[in-house]
Amino acid sequence: MESLSQQNTVKEDGGRVFLKRHLGFFDSVCFLAGTIIGAGIFVSPKGVLEFSQLNVGVALCIWAACGVVCIMCCLCYAELGTSLPFAGGEYYHVKRGLGSLPAFITIWTLMLLIRPSSNAARALIFAEYISRPFYSGCPPPDLLKKILALGILWVLCIINSKSIKIATWVQNIFTLLKMMSLTLIIVYGLIELGSNPKASEPFKNAFDSEVPNAAQTAESFFQGLYAYGGWNFLNYMAGMYL
Repeated sequence: MESLSQQNTVKEDGGRVFLKRHLGFFDSVCFLAGTIIGAGIFVSPKGVLEFSQLNVGVALCIWAACGVVCIMCCLCYAELGTSLPFAGGEYYHVKRGLGSLPAFITIWTLMLLIRPSSNAARALIFAEYISRPFYSGCPPPDLLKKILALGILWVLCIINSKSIKIATWVQNIFTLLKMMSLTLIIVYGLIELGSNPKASEPFKNAFDSEVPNAAQTAESFFQGLYAYGGWNFLNYMAGMYL
C-alpha cells in the first residue's frame, strides 16, 4: 500500500519531489479565513480596551491601525506567494533571500517555540468556552480545561496526519461556524445600538478617558494584532494550491 508521504508527493522532470496540489480556491480561502478568525477575535477585544485604559476612542484607533498594518503585510505576502508558489512560508523565503542557516533558525524557532505555544493557547481558550456552560456561576477547573485542550490537539493531529482532504473538510466546516458566530455577534450589536439609547453612550466623548502611556499602547496594539494573526499561513501551503 502506498504510504501517506507518497500519496501527498509527486516527482516531476529531473527527479525533484513536489507536494501534490489538493487544494482549490474555496478550500484556500476557508483555510486562510478560518486561521485568521480564531481565538484571538474572541479574547483580544477585552485586552485592547483594558490596556487602552478603557478609552474607547484610543481603542478604536488601535484596531484601525492594526488592520492597516495587517493589510500591508498581507499584500507583501500575497506578492511573495504568487511570485514564488512553493510550500514552506517564511522558511522558503528566508532560505532564498538569506541562505540555509537563517532559514533553519527561523523555522526551528517557529515550529518549536512560537507555533506550539500559540496552538496551546487556542486549545485552552476553546476548552474554556466549551466547558463554561456546564459550570454556571464559577470558572471551569483548570485540570479539566487542560485535559480537554490536550484531547483537542490530539484529535487535530490525527485528522491532519490521516488525510489532507479530511483536514480541509474539517477546516471548511469550522470556518463557516466561526463566520456564523461573528455574524450573530455583529447583528446583535447593531440591533442593540439601534434599540437601546444607552448602548451608544460609550462613543460620546470617546477620547475623554485617561490616555494610555507608550507601554500600554504597545501592549494594546499587540493584543489587536493577535486577533488578526494568521494572514501569513496561506504561503505555507502555496505548493498545494491548485
